Amino acid sequence: MNDKLYKIWTIIQPQTALIGLAAFLAVLGLVIHMILLSTTDFNWLEDGMPAVSVTPAAQVVPQQM
Repeated sequence: MNDKLYKIWTIIQPQTALIGLAAFLAVLGLVIHMILLSTTDFNWLEDGMPAVSVTPAAQVVPQQM
């Protein structure tokens, strides 16, 4: 059965399949994000919590030459 699996690429063009897959995954990602943003529990834009800024681990001291 697997010895004839390569023949599927004679029916389906690989470039068209990859473009279709990329478009499907992009739309799926956008749909998932829009669903999460429409809920009150998972809306990270209007949850009232400010974004946390990351401070550097060590202070940078300029060197004198």
